[in-house]
Amino acid sequence: MRCGAALLVLFLLSAATGLSVAGTICGTVRDAQSQQPVAHAGVFLFDNQDQYTGLYAGTDVAGSYCIASVPNGTYTIQVRVDDYVAAVVRGVVVEDVTGVDIEASPLFHLDDPAPNPTSSGVTFRLVTPYGDGVVLEVFDVHGRLVKGWRGKGSGSGAVYWDLRDTSGSAVASGMYIVRLRAGGAQQVRRLVCVR
Repeated sequence: MRCGAALLVLFLLSAATGLSVAGTICGTVRDAQSQQPVAHAGVFLFDNQDQYTGLYAGTDVAGSYCIASVPNGTYTIQVRVDDYVAAVVRGVVVEDVTGVDIEASPLFHLDDPAPNPTSSGVTFRLVTPYGDGVVLEVFDVHGRLVKGWRGKGSGSGAVYWDLRDTSGSAVASGMYIVRLRAGGAQQVRRLVCVR
């Protein structure tokens, strides 16, 4: 069967059943500042009324993704990294195979503390796209604030903690919760202190 005849059969079948022809959205997610691929991001598809369609994909180590079986129409793509909305692309029209490369805002991320466990000090590495209101806090297992830092400026950085609380006393051995907050997003990591 020739290509034109196959498309005619597909069109007649979809018209008879009321189904819309499905397409595919493929592309790459890259960090807007570094242009590096964003691995393990969630790519979610919403309809033109911003209702979640249930269709999604994850990016691979090269930042690539594909969402198949998308009915023809106009959509919004939302990219999430660690529960942080890193990008939104509106007005994506799907008719067949649609390519959508996405630049995600600089990622919001708190690395695992290093070293962990620690006995003398620890470094927190973080990335935030927010210029103001960046808060890094350490809590004990009872939820009490042990130490905190506030900052301005976006990008990547590191904070060293000498394992002393706000009064300058050495903290006890045990588990601590580290929380990064900025722009309504937050990430939490665990830290073990051994004395």
